[in-house]
Amino acid sequence: MVQTDEERKARQKKYHKKYYSGKVKAKAKEYHQRPEVKARQKAYQQTPKRKAKHKEYNARPEVKARRQTPEYKARQKTYYQKPENKAKAKARSQIPENKAKAKARNQTPEYKTRQKAYNQKPEVKARQKAYSKTFESKPIRKAYQKRKAQTPEYKARHKAWKLKPEVKAKEKARVYKIRLKVLQYYSKRLSKSNIPCCRCCEENSHIDFLALDHIAGRKEMDSEPKLVKLGYSSSLFDRRLLNWIIKNNFPKGFQVLCHNCNFAKGMTKNNNKCPHQKSAKF
Repeated sequence: MVQTDEERKARQKKYHKKYYSGKVKAKAKEYHQRPEVKARQKAYQQTPKRKAKHKEYNARPEVKARRQTPEYKARQKTYYQKPENKAKAKARSQIPENKAKAKARNQTPEYKTRQKAYNQKPEVKARQKAYSKTFESKPIRKAYQKRKAQTPEYKARHKAWKLKPEVKAKEKARVYKIRLKVLQYYSKRLSKSNIPCCRCCEENSHIDFLALDHIAGRKEMDSEPKLVKLGYSSSLFDRRLLNWIIKNNFPKGFQVLCHNCNFAKGMTKNNNKCPHQKSAKF
């Protein structure tokens, strides 16, 4: 009687299930845990014939398709999350030979392209951002970053990095965007204008003509408890001041003036008022 492939596989499966159950399974497990058996198996796995056969098996389309299934991935994830398997993987990665292989692999264009595509995924970005926020907020990390920033090597490297044209252009665009956001907010709040404009003379042709004015005076605002509680200081200016304003949800005490009105308002003889100030506006 000729058996079909399905029947033969079913019979073999039944036989293996029966054979590797109970005492037989325990004995087989004990046998494979012996040091000499492990060494023999390891030596066998390193032979060229076995490597070629394993490579050929992994290249099969059905094997590749099976490894892409959700069930297989979930099983693999569960397996690698076990503490003993994590410890094994960590020990393997510390072997000098494996370190060298990993370093060489990380330098290949294919790996870099794949890593870049992976890092661009929204879920990966969100996970990295959350981890970075938690990690950087740790006191030990803050202390380390502070010590690092004081070293001559770091200062020289940071200075060289800031002088790069692409970095300067990116920073310039970022500051422009932040400044525009602050000017738009205070113009809309006090001047009732959606376009940034001077609260005094209504200049609005370009934001480069506009300045952020401290209504009570930059140094005088140091004595205002509400602002001091938020971390205000007269030493804040330019980017640091803009970032502080946004961080503290646009506190009161600031307005938008053009540079002419701002300069004239600051002169002692004008009693902190612009010469062509419109009384209806204030």
